[in-house]
Amino acid sequence: MGAAGVGARGEATRTETMEELLASIEEEERALRPLRAGEVVEGVVASVSGDEALVDLGGRSAGVFSLREATGEGTDVAVGDRVVATVVQPEGPDGRVVLSTRRARSRRQWLRMTDLEKTGEVVEADVVEANRGGLVVDVGLRGFVPLSQLASVGNLGANERSAVPDALRDYVGKRLPLKVIEADQRRDRLILSEKAAAQQQRRRRKEEASSQLVEGQVLDGTVASVTTFGLFVDVGAADGLVHRSEITWDKGIEPTTLYRRGDNLRVVVTGVDRERGRISLSIKRLEEDPWARAVRELAVGSDLDATVTRVMPYGAFARVTMGIEGLIHISEIVSRRVASPSEVVHPGDLVRVRVVAIDANRRRLSLSMRQVAGNVMYATRTEPDANV
Repeated sequence: MGAAGVGARGEATRTETMEELLASIEEEERALRPLRAGEVVEGVVASVSGDEALVDLGGRSAGVFSLREATGEGTDVAVGDRVVATVVQPEGPDGRVVLSTRRARSRRQWLRMTDLEKTGEVVEADVVEANRGGLVVDVGLRGFVPLSQLASVGNLGANERSAVPDALRDYVGKRLPLKVIEADQRRDRLILSEKAAAQQQRRRRKEEASSQLVEGQVLDGTVASVTTFGLFVDVGAADGLVHRSEITWDKGIEPTTLYRRGDNLRVVVTGVDRERGRISLSIKRLEEDPWARAVRELAVGSDLDATVTRVMPYGAFARVTMGIEGLIHISEIVSRRVASPSEVVHPGDLVRVRVVAIDANRRRLSLSMRQVAGNVMYATRTEPDANV
């Protein structure tokens, strides 16, 4: 080996030796430095006597902590155990350091909760108490889940929440997935959210499901929630949206009134947005398009009964069969001139109409009342219009 190689190895050895020396000096300084209240230390249980345990702090004064405190945390203490504790008094009445394992545990838990608040990771906790404001949970610390952060009751109105306290008692003893939304040790304030945890889990499930689901796949699901714009349906792997326009082929009804939370149904996957984690579903596409049936069954010139669904300034819409509405233009309602269709017809009226035109491509149907010979209107009103 050349002189350069020997020199390099010697230099590395000297560097390692210097690092070890500095580490040793730092350890000695730490051992000689007086302990401070609130400092966390580590030691080995040297002896157990009565209700106290003596801890060897490695060259410093021996420490002591209460066995009642440790056993209260569900921990058995034995000689040789390594423990972590917080300094309560650097020098007690007998010269020994007074320690607390409970405070050390609390401090570690607060650090953990602070980290979870930053990372957004979901943690599970046991519900230990319920009150009018929400749930008290145990995460090593006492945390609180407000009513507004409970997935099952967070969206209820004020009147509905009056019955919530009784229902909350059923939570006691259960284990909930939660997300830390505020961890403030100084104020002893720990707030958690079941709703945020559920939302995060749904997002993850959607991301996983989006890689597995394909368009055209038929699934069984359960209505998770009903909104003004549609239904969220739990299909097992994730929640998908049935837009209000995809609930039913029928016209003239509010589609979101057809289902309630918890209803079981079948849906077909109509779209999967893998980048945004969105799943689009449809209920009505599992049934035949009414217009396909209309092309087969309806014929221009045929007469049939229809129900008026809407009255507009320019005419009235009438349902001839489920999912098929046609327009009776104002000029096709009666032979005489009228200022408004509402002078003659109203929503709910059963009328006899003639099919005037069918435009399947534009999904338009034109109807006429006046072209039906001897037209009779079976009005649902108690006093039919005398002019008809």
